[in-house]
Amino acid sequence: MALKPDREYNEITDIANFWDEDETRAIEKGGMASVVTSSSGAAMGTNYTDEANVVDYDDSVGSSTVPKGILLQNVALKMSTTRDFINHYTQEIRPGDKCTLVRHGWVVTDMITPGQTPAIGGTAYLGQSGLLATGAVSSSVAVGRFETTKDGNGFCRVFIDL
Repeated sequence: MALKPDREYNEITDIANFWDEDETRAIEKGGMASVVTSSSGAAMGTNYTDEANVVDYDDSVGSSTVPKGILLQNVALKMSTTRDFINHYTQEIRPGDKCTLVRHGWVVTDMITPGQTPAIGGTAYLGQSGLLATGAVSSSVAVGRFETTKDGNGFCRVFIDL
């Protein structure tokens, strides 16, 4: 479990994004999603091929990486739609489906770079593979601040402000 139910975001979420349909692994909720590609033209984001709002956990973070928000759903492996049906009670999505991202508010997550200990009030940066970092990684941008230190299970409350 990468995201606890204790959260507050008062409807400041973004539901206009698609999870990368080329994803080949199961993804846990609670990490920072970022834009996969930049689009050309209008790119309104009305379907997957527009590519304006395709997000993923970025493995390599740089100055051009654009964070979009904290993922609120698990992403299951892509399977055949004729033999596998989405269980809406688990709030699971498949690659290529729309996802919900928190853009402003706080969440309790354990998706923090291993070996780093956040300080109360410290800046949270976008880290590699969707993790949050206590220091800038390759000119990554600040995405919020840590409101608590890690508890015994490695969870920490983070305020997101994008």
